[in-house]
Amino acid sequence: MPATWLVIGYVCAYLLIVGFFVIERFVRRGENTKNMGRTGFDKGSTTVISVVMGVAFVIVPLGPLWNFLHIGPLVGAWGAVVGVLVGAAGLVIRYQAFSTLGRFFTRTLREQPGHTLVTTGIYRLVRHPGYLSDLSIFIGAALAMRNLVVVIIVVVSFIPAYVYRIHAEEQMLLGIFGRDYQDYQARSKKLLPHLW
Repeated sequence: MPATWLVIGYVCAYLLIVGFFVIERFVRRGENTKNMGRTGFDKGSTTVISVVMGVAFVIVPLGPLWNFLHIGPLVGAWGAVVGVLVGAAGLVIRYQAFSTLGRFFTRTLREQPGHTLVTTGIYRLVRHPGYLSDLSIFIGAALAMRNLVVVIIVVVSFIPAYVYRIHAEEQMLLGIFGRDYQDYQARSKKLLPHLW
């Protein structure tokens, strides 16, 4: 693969991560949405998510170095193209999730004053689009780096962390909304429409 295409893939991967931060900074609404204080609902899930994010923020940008050292480089452009498309879709999903949930899109699991169950917009399709977006952005960025080690580290750390987080959040939402949330669970999927 020509060096130009490698550089384009790397730049796209970096832009996906920058896009994540831009949405965090400019779309998240209200001070309570930025609060990192843990509650009993959290069950350590915010710490787990913070650790895997920290790992990704270190590992993904090092993809070019690992490729230069011939540690796990992937051959061909297909992975980079798929990664950029998946990551870009993740950014769109993240924006939609933030926009739809508004002040209820918090960094930690917490009940807020006037908390309401949102089932419109992208939340009609899946119950946790914010987590789907994180997975898409970071797995996409890892693929765009065209390095197997980076992809494996991101996938192996992110998937169990987000499965745990979803479990903790669903327990909280069942406690807050009861039957309404059970009905919502019955007609929607966690992350992937029609699948899971």
